[in-house]
Amino acid sequence: MLNRLCVLTVKVNNLQTALKFYTEALDFKVSKYYGEKIVSLVHSEVPVVLEETAEENKGANVLPGILSEDIERDFSRMKEAGVNVLFDEPQSCPPGRYFVIEDPSGNQIEIVEFLNIQEK
Repeated sequence: MLNRLCVLTVKVNNLQTALKFYTEALDFKVSKYYGEKIVSLVHSEVPVVLEETAEENKGANVLPGILSEDIERDFSRMKEAGVNVLFDEPQSCPPGRYFVIEDPSGNQIEIVEFLNIQEK
């Protein structure tokens, strides 16, 4: 089932400036560094809110990630359902594998499978 939000990616212009803001102004803590350009922050549950708007927000800087337990199965399912999938196959990422889809409004959503991540 693809109904569990597992990550919310915020695209930033400068990682160090953003990290200072999120840790000092918003009190987030660093969970893990994935190299020089990606940092995971500690967070708790993340609600999902759908809001209809007259404005077109294509290219927004917030990208929700939905947990996949079988990336190949979910990739095939999305393709078969006619969902707009932005890759020809799942891609590697620091914590595992992912692919990106678009909803009917053009909002992008990552489908992510974590590999070698220990449960809490």
